[in-house]
Amino acid sequence: MTEARYQFGRVASIKASAVGQPGSRRFRLLVEAANGATAVVWLEKEQLFNLALAVKNLIDQVEEAQRQRKRPAARGGAVPSSDVPLSLEFQVGRLAIGFDEGTGLFIFVANEAEEPEHSLPRLSLAADQQMMDALADEALEVCAAGRPACPLCGAPMNSNEKHVCPKHNGHSVLGETKPI
Repeated sequence: MTEARYQFGRVASIKASAVGQPGSRRFRLLVEAANGATAVVWLEKEQLFNLALAVKNLIDQVEEAQRQRKRPAARGGAVPSSDVPLSLEFQVGRLAIGFDEGTGLFIFVANEAEEPEHSLPRLSLAADQQMMDALADEALEVCAAGRPACPLCGAPMNSNEKHVCPKHNGHSVLGETKPI
């Protein structure tokens, strides 16, 4: 297990969610340790999206490595949790994920936004492949549930205001054509 100020060990659950209305949502991971301790880890939408992609990519790499060795995945052993506060909440600055071949568990490490670059991570936890895969799927759904993206420029569009698309240079309404 990676050293951190708060080591949750193998977690009982980890979920992705968003709070608020599309356009002003806040994104978070809700973590519950096996000992009942909880954490709310706040992230930016891009961080949550990139975490989901990184988890999917890492799962693919692990499965491919296991196929090449022709041996089954290690079964998640017990990863002890140290004493942690009953409730932890912070804004993420940096995230890292990895895989521990010895335990067969995925390791997640988060640093707080306001901490110096070389400081000890704030939180570390371990989860099995099924839990991490479910987290990645859920995170992708949460990110996609926001405002629709403009099909031309990709920028989010608010339903209550006109979208000025840079691809149209502001000279026509989306879907409307003008004679040349």
